[in-house]
Amino acid sequence: MIELAPYNPYTLIISSPVIAAAGSLGDVVGIARWLGLQRADADHGLGAIVSSTVTRSGRRGQPQLIATPAGVLYHHGGFSLGVQQVREQLAPRWATYHVPVLVSLAGTDTATVAAELSEVPGVAGFELALPATSALEAEQQVARVRRVTLLPLIVRLPGELNDPVAVAQACVTAGADAIALIGGLPACMPHPEGGLIYGRLGGPAIFPVALRMVASVAAAVQLPVIGMGGVATEAHAQAMVQAGARAVALASALVSDLRRGRVIAESLRDQAIS
Repeated sequence: MIELAPYNPYTLIISSPVIAAAGSLGDVVGIARWLGLQRADADHGLGAIVSSTVTRSGRRGQPQLIATPAGVLYHHGGFSLGVQQVREQLAPRWATYHVPVLVSLAGTDTATVAAELSEVPGVAGFELALPATSALEAEQQVARVRRVTLLPLIVRLPGELNDPVAVAQACVTAGADAIALIGGLPACMPHPEGGLIYGRLGGPAIFPVALRMVASVAAAVQLPVIGMGGVATEAHAQAMVQAGARAVALASALVSDLRRGRVIAESLRDQAIS
């Protein structure tokens, strides 16, 4: 068992050090039966799941995954789940799962969404995705969410920060329970019909960048660190743990193969035994 919110009264204890990163399993409900989330003995390897981004009203859109020579470009297409959808349709189902589901927050209404979902059964906590920002701005954004909820709060940092250690320390000061990094790198690709598609680059190409940042932050903060960004193999996950991560999050690896969670979880278990 791994505690990702050791100083939070609600706690966030996960049975596996592998987490499904934000949006990798969509609204979670659509894939629940395949993974067996309602069974205590299911062998999916996941310790927690982070939902797609939730905004107050929700937005229609079509997320895209675009293959590039260096990995996968994710373009959100403006899509997000809505608070009412989560409260009335999704969270009641999440409450029946044997894996905690956290709500992904991003954008300008993060505190409002957190306040409206903080006491909804099935919502185990929140992951706040920060943009590239200064330490002061990060502290202010985390503090706004922390003021409206006592639930576990993971803060996810992007890969383009100039000083990730300073930003992580500011998030800790503001009340974060854990730090996750990195949330990809900004990138773009040519659109087939002309112009450019902007998004965030994931996949193995960004792993060396992510590993360095995880090692730096894990050495500087006392809270649990979740390593992510290009984690695709057992060796990647083991390196993240050796660098100081308490858990790893899978994004593109899980999207391409839902069995990767189990495989990587088993490798980390074997590493701990040895």
